[in-house]
Amino acid sequence: MDTAQWLDRNRFGEAFANPSADADGCQPAPHRLQEVLDKIPSEVVERFSGCGSPIPEAIEGRRILDLGCGTGRDVYLCAALAGPAGFVMGVDRAEPLLAVARRHVEATMEALGHPEPNVAFRKGRIEYLDEAGLEDEGFDVVISNRALNLVPDKLRVLREVHRVLKSGGEFYFADVYADRRLPGDVAQDAEVGREKLGGALYVGDVVRMARRAGFTDPRIVARNPLRLARPDLQARLGGVLFWAVTFRLFKIQELEDGEEDYGQAALYRGTIPGCAHHFLLDSDNAFEAGCSRRVGGNTALIVQTSRFSPHFRLLGSRSRHFGPFTA
Repeated sequence: MDTAQWLDRNRFGEAFANPSADADGCQPAPHRLQEVLDKIPSEVVERFSGCGSPIPEAIEGRRILDLGCGTGRDVYLCAALAGPAGFVMGVDRAEPLLAVARRHVEATMEALGHPEPNVAFRKGRIEYLDEAGLEDEGFDVVISNRALNLVPDKLRVLREVHRVLKSGGEFYFADVYADRRLPGDVAQDAEVGREKLGGALYVGDVVRMARRAGFTDPRIVARNPLRLARPDLQARLGGVLFWAVTFRLFKIQELEDGEEDYGQAALYRGTIPGCAHHFLLDSDNAFEAGCSRRVGGNTALIVQTSRFSPHFRLLGSRSRHFGPFTA
């Protein structure tokens, strides 16, 4: 199964005519995800809606939280990749969707070959994770698949994510974003609202908001244009263009507000499952297995202190500064 087919099954929503390109970044290969998807009950998959597939790499044995999990498709995908030693929790405010997810736990665990369930589902608002009983620093990775834009207070969501992430943890999420701020009359338009586009943020504002929430160096993994299915809707939007964007936000206190040059390099070992030959950290940092490449100070910190650390060899230290980093 190729990437285009995989994305067609990821339901970008009726507003869009096509997911025009790969929004997965370099996640575990689509065929690997498809093998797991085939084991998930059809009701879970068919009633799921999302944007791309923010399924993180290198999560074996990790604790994962899925915000706005819906029927649980991504929860079950992560459960397979995390393995029996890992754990995945899904949070959603819609009880009918959670009911779908919950009634398929036993069958899905059996299909995955897990002796005990390594998933759980809780009802809750993603901007108030404390109400769902989620404590500080309880998760290695938080994911979200087209849920952030449905919440009015997006900054509060980001701050809650920062709170529940462990040090070195990551928020890995995909959503639909705009190439500019939506005019007020457009955001309030009834048709735009019905297509769930009125809450779409300007990409630049997402970056600023993430920094305010404590994620110092937001990274874009992939950004791909989306074409609206209805010409009349495009006319109502006044030229606004939409993109499917996948972000990485790392909770690493030492990150600086920009890349600085410390003369460092990183060598990817090729050991991340599904990424034997190359690994895409973000749109500016693609690593080929066995080949060292120069990296900025923040990227060095990420590969040194995150869950990706065992998969990299870092060359050099921060003992000498050479000014701003240029690739």
